[in-house]
Parts: sequence; structure tokens; C-alpha cells
Amino acid sequence: MIGLRRAFITAGFLTLAAGLSGCQPQAIGDQARGSDAPVRPSTPERPAGARVRTAGFLITPQVFNSELMAPYDVFQHSIFRDRSDYIETFIVSEDGLPVETFEGILVTPHYSFETAPDIDILVIPSTGGSMTVDLENEALMAWLSGAVRDAEWIVTVCDGAFPLAATGVLDGRTATTFPGDREAFQTRFPEIDVRFDKRIVVDGKYITSVGGAMSYEPAFYLVERMYGKEHADLTAEGLVWPWDRSAVPMLEVASPQTDEAD
Repeated sequence: MIGLRRAFITAGFLTLAAGLSGCQPQAIGDQARGSDAPVRPSTPERPAGARVRTAGFLITPQVFNSELMAPYDVFQHSIFRDRSDYIETFIVSEDGLPVETFEGILVTPHYSFETAPDIDILVIPSTGGSMTVDLENEALMAWLSGAVRDAEWIVTVCDGAFPLAATGVLDGRTATTFPGDREAFQTRFPEIDVRFDKRIVVDGKYITSVGGAMSYEPAFYLVERMYGKEHADLTAEGLVWPWDRSAVPMLEVASPQTDEAD
């Protein structure tokens, strides 16, 4: 995975990552980290009566820039479409301390597992440990299982499908992941129908995707599904991204399972 991923890293994603702090809504700092923790500005005041969904991005060491930054950007831009109905984005790590991405950018999470608020849209980007050490981290997997249970939607990007699958919720469902790791995914999780021909698979509340330069796509899909095509198209125009849902190799599964059973 790591060797293959180097081919997907471009200067555009590095530029996007460097500008993240200027694009995101300001968020409350994780004060539980102590007096030495960096102080973050507070979130903008929510308009009275606004419907605000939360999108929490789970990161661990060596998270990949593209898988974190691309969907974050799309969801964050929802506030520019409608301040009465938008998505508030934030980043969560195990201890709330800064995390270095695979490409070397230092990211300061907004929350730790202990202080994270309720998450409506849980996003699991790929990391250097998604297929290995993350799956062996008991604290991580315990928190993830609860967050998956409670979230309205779960989005995995690239190998973020591995920790989601390790919770057991994808058993009997259909999913995809990074193209170079699909065989490993299928071998490790034989109860999952792994699709080798789709960039996005939607099965119930679970949206799995291939990542890389296509990391924008699952976020655009969900924004269009929640807010409509015009909303998604305007955000795509602002981000100069050629979003066209009909052109994306995608599978939406009519699953006999119910999300409540998860």
C-alpha cells in the first residue's frame, strides 16, 4: 500500500493540506490536553434554528493527506451553501495530540476520544497503520465500534475500510477499498463481498471508496444525497472538481440488513 500510494501524492494535495486551517470552520480546542496544548479559536456561532450535522474524521499516525483533506474540504464547504443546514467538521485522534501525516504535515486534532462530541458522519481515512497496527489498537477499535454504531453515515477512504471491517459491521455486506489492497481485504474479511470494479460502494449507511485522487468522490456523493445536486454542483465548481455522479463507477446496494441491527 505505502509504495503504491506514493504514486498518488501530488503537489495539489499538499497545497490543499497546507491551506486546511484557512478553509475549515474554527473549532473548539481540546482543553483536556492540558495547559501546554495549542489553543484553537472557538467555532462560529450557530444560527438560531440551524440544522448542523457533525462530521468527525478519525486519524492515527501516518494518515494520508489526500484521504483526510479531500473529503474534509467538501463537507466543510457545505456552510457556504446554506448556513441554516450544513456540516461542521472536526478531527479526532486517540489522545488529541498532534499527528504527523504520512507525507510529513503535522495535524492538530480538535478532540480526543474522551472529549469528542457526537458524530453524525464518521469519516475513516487511510493511514500507514490501517492494515496493521490500527487493527491491534484496543482503545482505537473500542472507540470506533461505538462511533460506528451511533453515526448516521460512515465513510471510509482507501484502506480506512480495514478498521471499519474489523468492527464486524460489514460482514454480509458489499464494500470496496484501495485497488491495490482489495485482494488482501477479501482474504482478511471473507464475509464481505469485495467489489473490484467500483470506486464507491454504498451499502446501508456504509460508504466505502478507493481513495487516492478520488478521495473527493464519496463526500460529493453524500453531499448530493443529503442536500441535492445543485448544492453538490456548486461546491464542486468552487473546488474546481469535475463531479458527475453518473460518471462514477458506483454501486448502491439494496441490502436486506437493517442499520438498526448494526
